[in-house]
Amino acid sequence: MHLDNPHYFLWRGKPTVLITSGEHYGAVLNLDFDYVKYLDTLARDGLNLTRTFTGAAYVEPRGAFGIARNTLAPAPGRFICPWARSDQPGYAGGGNRFDLNRWDEAYFNRLRDFVAQASRRGIVVEVNLFCPFYEEAQWLLSPFCTNNNVNGLGKLKRTEVYTLDKSGPLLTVQERFVREMVHALAEFDNVYYELCNEPYFGGVTLAWQRHMAALIQQAQRDRPRKQLISQNIANQSARITDPDPNVSIFNFHYASPPDAVAQNYHLNKVIGDNETGFQGTNDAPYRREAWDFIVAGGGLFNHLDYSFAVGYEDGTFVYPATQPGGGNPGLRKQLRVLADFINSFNFTRMQPDNSVLAEPLPEGLSARALVEPGRAWAIYCRPGAVGPYSARWTGQIQAPDSGDYTFHTFSNDGVRLWIDGRRLIDNWTEHSETEDTATVALVAGRRYDLKLEYFYNTGQAVMRLCWSRPGQPKQPVPATALWLPDGSGHGLKAEYFGGPQFNRPWTSRTDRQVNFAWGTRPPVAIEQPTALNVLALRLPAGSYRATWLSPITGHSLKTDTFDHAGGVYRLTAPANDGELALRLMRH
Repeated sequence: MHLDNPHYFLWRGKPTVLITSGEHYGAVLNLDFDYVKYLDTLARDGLNLTRTFTGAAYVEPRGAFGIARNTLAPAPGRFICPWARSDQPGYAGGGNRFDLNRWDEAYFNRLRDFVAQASRRGIVVEVNLFCPFYEEAQWLLSPFCTNNNVNGLGKLKRTEVYTLDKSGPLLTVQERFVREMVHALAEFDNVYYELCNEPYFGGVTLAWQRHMAALIQQAQRDRPRKQLISQNIANQSARITDPDPNVSIFNFHYASPPDAVAQNYHLNKVIGDNETGFQGTNDAPYRREAWDFIVAGGGLFNHLDYSFAVGYEDGTFVYPATQPGGGNPGLRKQLRVLADFINSFNFTRMQPDNSVLAEPLPEGLSARALVEPGRAWAIYCRPGAVGPYSARWTGQIQAPDSGDYTFHTFSNDGVRLWIDGRRLIDNWTEHSETEDTATVALVAGRRYDLKLEYFYNTGQAVMRLCWSRPGQPKQPVPATALWLPDGSGHGLKAEYFGGPQFNRPWTSRTDRQVNFAWGTRPPVAIEQPTALNVLALRLPAGSYRATWLSPITGHSLKTDTFDHAGGVYRLTAPANDGELALRLMRH
């Protein structure tokens, strides 16, 4: 990390921010993937990071997560991993089973060549050591699963693999693998290790993560070059309360808006957003997520780019609209614009400081600033970032059968639920997506008053109301069980408000169910401004040069020079659609 500002990297003598749009992590473990062509594409596009999974324990079946031509799902017999194949057939993904006591030198040769090729092109490699098993389908393909190795290991639940107390002899295998990886890649200056992808799923324990981080540090204790360690903390955002001192990079996924940076900036470590997705296939959400995150003070951004696939290592695969994310040559050019923008500053002298913004922007626009005090200002303005809001649903609920019903709310942020005047759920706090439950007895045919309240502040907005019964799975409460307050039809009366206090009405409507995942979009149609007209900034006295840029093309839209006596200065923006970048320098 950079000694003057550890929110950024120092690499090959230069302050460095890592920005990329990379393939779905199978470049090494998928034998059909031409990683040289892929790395050539990243270098040509001006990007400097790639993320790869080791395959030691995790590989995906074809069709997983709806990803077309998924590089993490090799064709039968084309999966290579650190473990040597045995002479016994029966691996679920094709070919012989694995021997967890022997290394596959062909794999390590491929891994080292991948890292070396990246190094020659100025690309850093995030080596992701492990990944949880989201479903049985991934576990049944894992070399750690007992059916896939000849060592009799892995006779346990998939949620017990990454633990210190339940994994049994697999822990020794994991430890030996981590040491071997550190040994195999010790010569490279373009590697850092991520302990585990999304450890907040699949039973991965914090104690296990700390153990693995300590193991990496121990393995490289006597080496002059220490490779950094990253830890994946959460989807969206979370406040880190007990940081592992061995970890230098704290990564988040889908970190839009970039609250994770502000929540953890005081730790003086690199904060990264190293996976994006689930906001459609167009460019705007991911371009804006990247600009927001870097200008907020983040030091690493990796977009998950599905245009890279076997046979399309130049990133030109045209994926279907059902893809859980985006990526294409155009978006990569837009990310290069961001990289060029941040590198035009002495960013190690900068820190996020939105106090420079002297006046609120029109509703529907947001801005943030990265500032070198008294010297330089990097400002990004964007549309579509909705502020805090709240919602209230009222009506009645009628159960089809008598008995105990468990209500489940899934919310980000606060939620309160009343049935028949009784408050069953009360989690009126800011939090990432959280499930809250309460059980109540309902009599068939009787209608009970229902009130549900919700507020959103930041992150990916979610509000779902589900129910379940013994022996029946939870599901969204159906419209047939919900009635408007006057009993005139099915559904609930929905009232939406700007702000969290139910005091600025937006609209009222009928919602047939409460089953929403709005993300960063507003829950209702609100009038959006078409442009930013004036940006008011609080500046010291001096002479200034202001250059407005398009975040899409990188073209200069307008340049102003002015003298200012100090205080608030109002800059007139060029013609725009609400998305602008400003480079402001004081002479």
